[in-house]
Amino acid sequence: MRIIHLSCVAPPETGGMGVAAFKEVSLLRARGVDARLLAPQMVENGMGSAERSFVERLPTMLRMGNASIMLGVRDACRGADVVHLHYPFFGTAEPLLLRQEAHDPPIVVTYHMDASASGIKGASFRMHRLMLQHAMLSRASRVIVSSLDYALHASLGSFFAQHANRVTELPFGVDADIFAPGASEKKRYDIPPDAPVVGFVGGLDRAHAFKGLTTLLEAWPRLDATTFLLVVGDGDLRPRFETLARNIGIGPHVRFTGRLPAEELPRAYRSMDAFAFPSTNAAEAFGLAALEAQASGVPVVASDLPGLRTVVIHGESGWLVPPNRPEALAAALMTILTDPGRRAQMAQRARGQALTFSWDRHVDGLLKVYHELCASRS
Repeated sequence: MRIIHLSCVAPPETGGMGVAAFKEVSLLRARGVDARLLAPQMVENGMGSAERSFVERLPTMLRMGNASIMLGVRDACRGADVVHLHYPFFGTAEPLLLRQEAHDPPIVVTYHMDASASGIKGASFRMHRLMLQHAMLSRASRVIVSSLDYALHASLGSFFAQHANRVTELPFGVDADIFAPGASEKKRYDIPPDAPVVGFVGGLDRAHAFKGLTTLLEAWPRLDATTFLLVVGDGDLRPRFETLARNIGIGPHVRFTGRLPAEELPRAYRSMDAFAFPSTNAAEAFGLAALEAQASGVPVVASDLPGLRTVVIHGESGWLVPPNRPEALAAALMTILTDPGRRAQMAQRARGQALTFSWDRHVDGLLKVYHELCASRS
């Protein structure tokens, strides 16, 4: 079976969509499937060594952020049994879906999230959803979502209402052997070993502004003065966040690590006492970082958003709070940080919750979808 995945980003570039696509292709290949990942040429090099041989970078006519018109897609997909598109992928998804012909391979779409932005860019996203999204998704043979909760509440809801039989729920997984509880290494990040630490992991660029780091920084003055914040990630907004931390007066207690290599990330999670996931809107659909934190035995305080609330269980593996509410975020973090017994109990439950998300089951589900579509064409 030959499967072609298409994603607007791929590691070492920042983005959960690219991480998920890369992981899926890696695991499919481990099962003996001829799978490849097509992604645009990088604007700039990210962190990491040489890319895997199964990642093919195609030239682009135009690239703006994560949107691009990727050239040569149809030629690259020729002979595939299934094409798997990770959406949104503005500029490449439209011609692929809207110009689909009878002899083309079936297209599976993983609907990752509602794209979100402010100003003209945000207006263009809303116009795209209004005028094109339904028609595009109607051309897909199957639409995969990480949770039905998100599918029902996001802009996908109207499509789901009409085509529920073509929507498949398939939660992402976590590498529970890599992300696991272990000894804290706070000194590694210039943090006193007995100081409470709240962690944040996410892109610090405009495309990931919805991750809510501003909300977390604004919540900080309400926390105990001995608490440290460990921010893992990088991007063009990092200087702005560093300036905000200084202006709020918490600069000495915030550690910006930049983007960490894969082998370092588990150490960072294990050095956290609580994890903040304060996403602001429906651009957040699942929460891989929240899952990794829980697998590491770290309770999570997350925004009460569709999809994300299927990953973090309120009152058990963490707390869910209203988005864009610094005071609610701070109160929940303090509840975890000031009660060691409850924190230990939540840490254990967080690990148990994470273990219910399996990459093996995820790939089983992918293969089931692929085989069904191939069988229907034979």
